[in-house]
Amino acid sequence: MADSDTGATADADAPPRRSSVERVHRLLSAFDYENTRLSLSDLSRRTGLPLSTTHRIVTELVEVGMLDRDASDQLSIGVGVWKLGLLSPTTHGIQRVALPFMQDLYATTGLAIHLAVRSGSDSTIVENLRPRSAARERPHVGQRDPLHVTAVGLSILAASEAEFQEEYLATLRNRVDPATADSTRQQLARTRAAGYAVSSRVSAPRLAIGAPLINQDGMPMGALSIVVPERTAPQPYGHLVRSTARAVQRTAWEQGIA
Repeated sequence: MADSDTGATADADAPPRRSSVERVHRLLSAFDYENTRLSLSDLSRRTGLPLSTTHRIVTELVEVGMLDRDASDQLSIGVGVWKLGLLSPTTHGIQRVALPFMQDLYATTGLAIHLAVRSGSDSTIVENLRPRSAARERPHVGQRDPLHVTAVGLSILAASEAEFQEEYLATLRNRVDPATADSTRQQLARTRAAGYAVSSRVSAPRLAIGAPLINQDGMPMGALSIVVPERTAPQPYGHLVRSTARAVQRTAWEQGIA
């Protein structure tokens, strides 16, 4: 009986066992734009998983195409992950519609262009076009930021339902500080008045200027932004990105995507 009690106590005190899905997620999330290729030991160290566990899961992920292994045994994200990402209903339709307009805007300005969608209380970049010289500059595809810190996020938040805005601002007030909540409320008012948002919190010292993509129910389905050099007057680019966003959303409506 004593042995049974001791065993029960040990089990209760043991850390929870990680699920296979959670471990796969940790391995895939170990890659980022600064670490696109990692060794097996790098992955083990970055995820905190035992080397033997890392080796077993990585072998399976390579076999199904979710990871690639090169001749020097360096690992990278595989095409299989990319294919699955393309099937996301949040991004697939609007990304396809927006890309030709983004290409036109990029050809006209030569400046970085971004497409984002809302992910809960964040915005996620799902497409971008940028000069080769700016290939490593933020934001990157897949980058996720709180809505209030980016131009795309602010434009999405400003176009969202009032209840969601108030909940978001209340969370900022409680978890960050009242000053940030108050300044965000002012930014949202300016965004609604102008039809576009301006922010440099992620792109500093450059300015990001974003405009929402609105569906037929009047709710945001995403946002477009352009990043302009510092000390650039935002108004001309604001009008340009706003008109581009409206062309995207009009096409989405016509194609039944929004």
